[in-house]
Amino acid sequence: MQQLQPLAFKQGELRVRRQLMEAMIFEGLIQFEETRLNHEILALTLIGQKCTYHCEGRRTVFNRLRITGNRLLRVSKDGLVREATLEDLVDELLSTPKDKIRLLNELHLTIQLCEWNDYHLQMPMSRRNSSYEELESEIMEGHPYHPCFKSRTGFTLDDHQNYGPEAKRIFSLQWVALRRRCTRMTVLEEEVQFWQRELGHVLWNDLLTKLQLSGGAYEEYTFLPIHPWQWHHLQSEMVGLIEQKDCIPLNIKGDDYRATQSVRTLWNCSNPKKAQLKCSMNMVNTSSLRRLHAHAVCAAPHISAWLKQVIQSDAYLHEESSLIVLEEYAGVIFEPDAKKHSSKLEGQLGSIWRESVRLYMEDGEEAVPFTVLMMMEKDGRPFIEDWLVRYGTEQWVERLIEVSVIPVWHLLVAHGIAIEAHAQNMILLHQNGWPTRVVLRDFHDSIEYHEPFIVDKSLVPDFAMIHERFKDASADDYYWMSSVEALRELIMDTLFVFHLSELSYLLEEQYGLKEMHFWYQVQEGIQRHLERFPSLTSRNEQLQHTSASIYVESLLTKKLQNQEEGSFRHMVNNAFAQTDKRGE
Repeated sequence: MQQLQPLAFKQGELRVRRQLMEAMIFEGLIQFEETRLNHEILALTLIGQKCTYHCEGRRTVFNRLRITGNRLLRVSKDGLVREATLEDLVDELLSTPKDKIRLLNELHLTIQLCEWNDYHLQMPMSRRNSSYEELESEIMEGHPYHPCFKSRTGFTLDDHQNYGPEAKRIFSLQWVALRRRCTRMTVLEEEVQFWQRELGHVLWNDLLTKLQLSGGAYEEYTFLPIHPWQWHHLQSEMVGLIEQKDCIPLNIKGDDYRATQSVRTLWNCSNPKKAQLKCSMNMVNTSSLRRLHAHAVCAAPHISAWLKQVIQSDAYLHEESSLIVLEEYAGVIFEPDAKKHSSKLEGQLGSIWRESVRLYMEDGEEAVPFTVLMMMEKDGRPFIEDWLVRYGTEQWVERLIEVSVIPVWHLLVAHGIAIEAHAQNMILLHQNGWPTRVVLRDFHDSIEYHEPFIVDKSLVPDFAMIHERFKDASADDYYWMSSVEALRELIMDTLFVFHLSELSYLLEEQYGLKEMHFWYQVQEGIQRHLERFPSLTSRNEQLQHTSASIYVESLLTKKLQNQEEGSFRHMVNNAFAQTDKRGE
């Protein structure tokens, strides 16, 4: 076997390559054999179609295999050895040149944007004193599992600089008036009252005046803010819409905004207590095209109202845990007329208004996105280290579980509602690092229920009345699922497998707290809660969350198939089936 000179890789490419291979292993997209080198490290031989690959790694919870170090060697059949490239790995995954180019473009764009950040942005040695809003920009790491964690298709480097969260650029939105007959607006109050409160009298009157000067009347039109990147990229599609006066551009300066981690959701830097705006963007980020679906925009305020009612009816959620949901209280979306408008505009012109966490923070409380809890700082220490030193690792973890996991689990068990609780959808409130409350967000297309498992069916929105897309829709297409197992899968997949597993891994790597002990603490937290509410025990048993194996979403497989819809999942060993009395 002839050893060749190793290729030189930059940090961004090393990380993309590592996460791609880890996802291939996790989702069963490449066969492998393992040999134990010591108590923790495995020698991995991955068996490709044309060659084999060698690296080292360690096995973690939920069948996650994490590659250690930066070496990933490719051994050809003639014995030549070199570092594996992204092209090598993509060749193992896809067969057609078109599909290979599509995936490689996203992987290379992720690398390019990482390199731009490294070269142009000065990260602080520590983000521990940053405000919640600044953390939304300073958390540059992206998805810790998905290999396309910063793909942002369609973004140039200038776009990344102007509209990516990392560069902290301020920008204004493009306001337009949309003709009501081809627009859906959903707000659970009187519309004029909503606009006046949301915009303030000055901007509201300016929009009305500009609309009238353009030949329109409020009775025929409503308003919509559009992300400036989206507005620029839709110009060719908008010509007919503007000529027909179904859309009237209104050149008015409103509040200033900045991007959050999700890129398309914007926070109001003119007044951080005002709503965040989730804008439609024709951009693929990680696995999903970031457009807005009309039925989801229409459903958003009704889902938020439903959640608020459920929480207020539950003494534990409302008074003890003080669970907070950031209400998506209004939405506007353009629905093209097939006879008049380009179908390419479907889902492209829309916004959802969501409450700011600043409305709920009490004196002495600070907020951090959950994504930062498992991050390392430039000073070489975890973001949470000072908190762990102050309160003790076990005590802090126990409190975090009590504050963040149990309310989400209670919502599922006590009420039958599952939410997509991944790290970007959760905010932790704390006082000097001690967890106090959890904030949940982003419900318009990610909440699920199984009707027989719902406790108060009278509170469930009448989706068939909200949008015709919901009429006669099958189970598993939208919010209503065909089984309780689907609810368990959503919670465990997002909250445990792709979220808190990153924290449990960090705690073992940095502090020696065994991962299985962390998951024992989670299981103990759930068990203590059931002992307090014994009436929930039989409902909890229906979820079978300690089954030996569970399904999780196959994020890379979904990316390879290039499909927005459909079920992509695989089975993994369940950490909750493996915890013993000591959690070891």
